[in-house]
Amino acid sequence: MKGFNQWLSALLALGLFTTTMQAQEAPPKPPVAKRVPKTTQIHGHTTVDDYFWLREKENPEVIEYLKQETAYTDAMTQSSKGFRDALYKEMLARIKETDVEVPYKKGNFVYYTRTIKGQQYPIYCRKPGSVRGKEEITLDENKLAKGKDFFSVGAYEISEDGNLLAYTTDETGFRQYTLHVKDLRTGRVTRNLAERVVSVEWANDNKTLFYTQEDATTKRSHKFFRQAYKSKDAALLYEEKDELYRIYVGKTR
Repeated sequence: MKGFNQWLSALLALGLFTTTMQAQEAPPKPPVAKRVPKTTQIHGHTTVDDYFWLREKENPEVIEYLKQETAYTDAMTQSSKGFRDALYKEMLARIKETDVEVPYKKGNFVYYTRTIKGQQYPIYCRKPGSVRGKEEITLDENKLAKGKDFFSVGAYEISEDGNLLAYTTDETGFRQYTLHVKDLRTGRVTRNLAERVVSVEWANDNKTLFYTQEDATTKRSHKFFRQAYKSKDAALLYEEKDELYRIYVGKTR
């Protein structure tokens, strides 16, 4: 009887261990987004979108749901983490991290960007006269991105006299660029001249900017403005109302 009890205890222990292991190995359940029907009329047709609410990027419910999606993805792909890390290191080993792009000449300077190993973003530079001149950093994207979850530089335009830099930045990841002007002589930056800027160009007077702006909903570049960089007032010069077209601004050679 004693032997039977020992055998039974061992069997129960094995069953409990197996059940525990199965519970540990059971995959997590994916999050399920709630359904909130939204009806839209398009070209005489009625459409219903149950997940339209997920467009609300600032909605705490949307943010929480995305966190759940991320946690689920991490759990389901945990087994491939070692492979992903090895693949990343192999790809990185084939990239020249410290590098300089081919410079181009504009006015009295040559312009280029360079990258440094271990830093995520490029550094915008220029030299007077030729590539043998003394380097001047016009914009260090690594410093601008510090402490931000996302950062991107869009437009980068130097005034004709070489004194001013107009550039746009996106901190949302949704390609919503804000216009700034940096005085390269002093380092002073005039921030947030305009929002949702797509393209920008300097006038020959070295103080006036022309830029296009996108629609807040469709993201179509459709408005063309003129604005002095020291002024908060912008003049709308043209609006493209045909939804088939987008507009951009640039300077010919």
